[in-house]
Formats: sequence, structure tokens, C-alpha cells
Amino acid sequence: MKQDFSNAGVASKVAELLALPTAFRATEMQAMTADFVDWMDQHFDLMPHQRNQMLNMPSDFRQELARAICNCLMMDQVMQFEKDKKENEDPDFKELSVHGIEEWQEPDLTQGITPLYIRISYRPSSLF
Repeated sequence: MKQDFSNAGVASKVAELLALPTAFRATEMQAMTADFVDWMDQHFDLMPHQRNQMLNMPSDFRQELARAICNCLMMDQVMQFEKDKKENEDPDFKELSVHGIEEWQEPDLTQGITPLYIRISYRPSSLF
């Protein structure tokens, strides 16, 4: 069942993935890194412009984001996700911030764990 692409929907999907046995979770993570946009579309009820925005991300960034999410979840860490609420999404004024993406490219158990935090926020489209 697809989840809403919201704070609650992402939290539910993360909990579902963390509850999977490691081998099954690894299979899901391989699918995510193979095609991030397709995996997101299969698991979340995305609006067409949301899918297009993901497709328009630089491919290197999309791959780094998928790898960071996968590494984080494979180490049984809860990824932090926050999406601001907005009545009418204006895709031209959306901002994506990711903290910890570099640290999660190659997880190292010997260092302190940096949280992975993903935030989608909106800027005002116009002051006038």
C-alpha cells in the first residue's frame, strides 16, 4: 500500500522498513539505489509534479540521497524527515535540505553516528 508523501507517511514507511528482517530490507534498499524515483513512486502516493521534481534532480545527487537513506536504514537508524505543510504546492518555490548526506555515503561504525535529516520547505512565491 502506498503511503502519503507526508511526515506521517514517511515515518510509517521508515518504521515498516526497519521492521523487516535484514535480508528483506537489503532487497528493498537495493531496489531504492537501482532506481530511486521508481522506488519512491511505488511506495508513496506522489503527485505528478513531485515525481518530475525527483527526475529533474541531478542524477549524482539523487544517487547520493538514495545511498544515504539506504545506509542509514541498514544500520537500524531512524531517518529524520520533515515536510512543511502547504495548502497549494508551488513546485518553483520548494527547497530541499539534506543534512548528513556526506556522512552516510560510506557508513563507518567506528565513528559517531550523524543523523540523516531531510527537510522540504517552501519559500513565499512573492511578497507583492
